[in-house]
Amino acid sequence: MFSFISTLLLAGFWFLLAEGDLASLLVGIVFIPLSVFVLVKLSEKANTARSGARLQFIKIPKFVGFFLYQSIKGGKDTALRAFSLNMQLQPEFVHYPIKHIPAGLPMNLFMNVVSLLPGSVGVIREPNSVLVHVLAVTDQTLNEIYACELIVSELFGLDVSAPKRNPITKKAT
Repeated sequence: MFSFISTLLLAGFWFLLAEGDLASLLVGIVFIPLSVFVLVKLSEKANTARSGARLQFIKIPKFVGFFLYQSIKGGKDTALRAFSLNMQLQPEFVHYPIKHIPAGLPMNLFMNVVSLLPGSVGVIREPNSVLVHVLAVTDQTLNEIYACELIVSELFGLDVSAPKRNPITKKAT
């Protein structure tokens, strides 16, 4: 059923892009099934990668508050650095050990939200850690990344009572 609906939607989208030209469906007849095949394969891969973590709808308002606060804080930090004469930057790559978040949707969300934190961006997801680029390695930066991990863990109802302990290490810039 998923494939059928996807095919209809893609064919309709193709028809709109071609401005109703039926001759363009000769090309679409090749690319629409190919697109559906890729879509189905990616969906299967995503389903097998799921960690079993379920979104806790009751936690969404808290996450949205955190998200908005960090977005505003990150924007303010960027503006202050842009107009500052002395930016005091010490860019580093940090291997941040993941304590609570499994692979799949929770990890993807964590990587995206880390990029909103002031002065940091998630670069590479590794098996047990994340490579994060930060403008300055401070306790505050590391605490914000950990707070981000906790809020994402809480959003997915993950156990945060017994974290794994891995040291945070720097990587050469």
